[in-house]
Amino acid sequence: MRKIALQLYTVRETLKKDFVGTLAQVARIGYTGVELAGDMGGHSARELRRILDDLGIRMISGHVGMDALGGGLEKLLEDYAMLGAGYVGVAWMPESYRSETGWLRAGRLMEQAALQAQKHDLVFHYHNHAFEFERLPNGKYAFDQLFDNTDPALLKSQLDVYWVKKGGEDPVAYIKKLSGRVPLIHLKDMSADPSHTFEIVGEGILDFDAVFAAGDASGVDWYIVEQDKCPKGELESARRSYQNIVARGWLG
Repeated sequence: MRKIALQLYTVRETLKKDFVGTLAQVARIGYTGVELAGDMGGHSARELRRILDDLGIRMISGHVGMDALGGGLEKLLEDYAMLGAGYVGVAWMPESYRSETGWLRAGRLMEQAALQAQKHDLVFHYHNHAFEFERLPNGKYAFDQLFDNTDPALLKSQLDVYWVKKGGEDPVAYIKKLSGRVPLIHLKDMSADPSHTFEIVGEGILDFDAVFAAGDASGVDWYIVEQDKCPKGELESARRSYQNIVARGWLG
């Protein structure tokens, strides 16, 4: 059976109103894991771990900023280890790194962070958006500039299939290209209308049969539902995405 988690950014406004209650609702939907977007709702890592254990869901991953890689990362890694996570990574690249040399510099920083993370039994990853699929002056995608020039044993990909598609590339091809290096996949669908905006998983145009097949063959550990904007409200969108995954046989 495939492991399906929810990125808590999906329900960020609902969490602000009732952090623990929202986690409980996520667990009731059927998600067995969650990914943290940074905010622990005022709880310590130890307290949040106890809450998650009581609800029967796992913290699988979380995001840190590039600014933390220059200092302050150790405390974050300690927190994620306390939470029981297996992964941690960067989900946004500041403009100052978005050049040929900047991506190389970012790669070195993330490799160093990965070595630091390994001491806490954490795997380090980078989460893409669409701008990584813009050409650099050398003709390469920024995404390839990063991953072609970093150690596959250190930096992994948390591939977001919507953003790969939005960037003009085939997410299935990139899953295969990254085989063995993509332990986490972000699932969000794309609307069929000309805006190609965010859609509930299973209700848009992405071929998730192919995504799951390629992901399984490439060694994906967790599939993570994420909605940057929720078409039907936060919890309802999370619920319908999970229900569609079950109904289409994608749970495995």
